This record gives sequence, structure tokens and C-alpha cells, in this order.
Amino acid sequence: MDKRIRRNEFCVIGLPRCDFVFSSTRTCFVGYAFRESTLEMNILRNLLGTRGIQAVEAAEALAPGQSAFCAKICSKIIVSQFCVVLVNNDIVNGAEIPNANVNMEYGLMLGFNKYVIPFQRESQTLPFNVAGLDTVKYSNQSFELKASRAIDTAIAATSQDAPSQFSPDQIISAFVLSKRLLFVPLTNEGDKNLFQFGQPLGFNLLMTFDGMRYVFFGNFTALRPEIALWRLRTLADIIRERVASLPQRLSMGMIADPKALTNVERFLNDLQIWLLLTSDDDREIAKQAIQTSPVGVPVQVLSLSEIRSTLQNIG
Repeated sequence: MDKRIRRNEFCVIGLPRCDFVFSSTRTCFVGYAFRESTLEMNILRNLLGTRGIQAVEAAEALAPGQSAFCAKICSKIIVSQFCVVLVNNDIVNGAEIPNANVNMEYGLMLGFNKYVIPFQRESQTLPFNVAGLDTVKYSNQSFELKASRAIDTAIAATSQDAPSQFSPDQIISAFVLSKRLLFVPLTNEGDKNLFQFGQPLGFNLLMTFDGMRYVFFGNFTALRPEIALWRLRTLADIIRERVASLPQRLSMGMIADPKALTNVERFLNDLQIWLLLTSDDDREIAKQAIQTSPVGVPVQVLSLSEIRSTLQNIG
């Protein structure tokens, strides 16, 4: 399996490139006929969950205001670690008829070169176009054992070759400390109010060791660069408009001491924003966009590889 960062640059239905990253989540997309697979799905959810893999199903996804095909199926298949498909036929008037939705999802999995575990009941026959593919045949009695073995094989085949000694959260925490920054504990009202500027947009709040400067830190490794940039620009707008409103707040009595106005203004003007993106390519895209259209707030854009390199060079 190719374990380099690989983004989906070509939409299968002709929409603009989505840039979702292949195999970027610990999930398993399961394609199945919703009304026919209750037993199998209960078993699969349990087997995957106990192994730290989230079962993702199109039936349970919500996509208000979005393309259901893109949001509920295609993107979920792309980012999944591996896939499972129950290629069971529908029975209509006593005849076996392949389920169109399930076979469409199976085709996407194969087209995206995903690791796929196909299952089918022993009593049924595969459609001719997938009959040559290795498929796990099962009965109600044998399904759990066969699924357990197949899932363990899939996890071993799709896991990273060299698992990190640290979790992503530990890596980020170590990097933050290496930059002489701490996560703000939010024990006072001022820090809580400042945190609320960025919290709705997914930003955390950091401060220097001396507690005199603050940094909004956005870990957006699961997002496309343009979405991270939108969040950055929105936060910058909030900070800029809050600074602009300070004189009015003073005139309205919301700031009692005029000297405090200068201190608050200087404090807000000293804020920085850091973005963490997945790849070096994403970092350069974001940097170029910020250079072309500055946001009015100091910004630093990082990538995961840059963080790891920084930590390796410590000491």
C-alpha cells in the first residue's frame, strides 16, 4: 500500500478538486443495503470499535446544504483507512438482484484503490463484474469469526509502517513547549473571553511562559487549505473589529479606565495566529494566499513535517 500523503485531485463527477487526503482517518467506510444487514452491521460496528476504528455509514451521515454523494459517500471512502462492503443481493419476487447503491460504492472503493473487504452470504451469487474478485463468503454463524480475522488483516496492511512513538496530541504539545508557549488554562475571565474569540472557529489559545503574549493556534490538519484560510480570515476580522470598537466601548462606559484602553489595544495588537496544516504543499498554498491578501494580523503557517523536524533537532 502507498502510504505517502495523497490527495484526491480529480472529482469523479466533474466537480472542482476536493483535496481530501486518502486514508487520513481511523475509519472504515461500510457499504451495505440498509434494510438487509442488521446482524452484520451490529457485529461490524462492535469489531471495528473495539479496535479503535470508527465505522462510517452513508445511512447515518447528515449533509445539509451539501452534495449528499460527495459528503456522505465519496469523501468518506477517500479518507477511510480501509473499507468493507456487503455485496448481498436484494430479493425481489424470489429473484436475486444486485443492490445498485452498494455496487456503486464498491466501484468507488476499487477506483480509489482502497483496501476493501468484500463479504457475501454463502447462499448468494456475485454479479458477473465482481465475480473474479476474492470475496469472503459467510453464514450467520460464521460471519463474526471471518469478519474479525479479515479486519485484523486489513488493519495490519493499512497501518503506518513506522508508528509514531507519540500521539499527534503529544507531538503538538511538545512542539508548543519547544516554542516556549503553554496552553492557556482558562482560569480567569480575561483568558476565557479571549479564548471565545477563536473557539467557534476551532482555535486553541496559547501564551508565552511569562504570560504576556498570546497566540491563537489552529490545528487544521483535517481540513483543506481554503477552509483553514477562511477560519483564519474570520478570526482576524474578529480581532481587528474588536480593536476598532475600543474607543466606542470607552465612550459607552464598557471600559472604565482610559488608561486601560491603551493597554487592551496594545494587547490585542500583539496577538498572533498560527495555522497547522497537513503537508508542506498545503503550507505553501496558505502562505501564498496570505502574502497575496494579508489578514492584518501576524500569521505563522506550519506543516506536520515541519513540526516533526523541529522536534528532532531539539537538543
